[in-house]
Amino acid sequence: MSALYKIVAGSLAVAGWTGLGCLLWSFMAPKQDQLIEMRMKETRENPARMAELRSQNEMVLKVLKESAETKVNIASKPKWNAR
Repeated sequence: MSALYKIVAGSLAVAGWTGLGCLLWSFMAPKQDQLIEMRMKETRENPARMAELRSQNEMVLKVLKESAETKVNIASKPKWNAR
């Protein structure tokens, strides 16, 4: 009976501390709106990052356009995501 009590008490303690950690994390973590605003502010303040994002978007749009024009599955090619 003592071993069972230790297992139950240990499990409840772990669950309690985990629940407390999750509760504190939910209060401390920024909300979705705040995250979006922080990301937008970061990209606006850094022109080099903005240029890099533009070039990445251009590459993605180019690949999408090429794949839409052909019947070939580009994902089946080896190293399709290599630069």
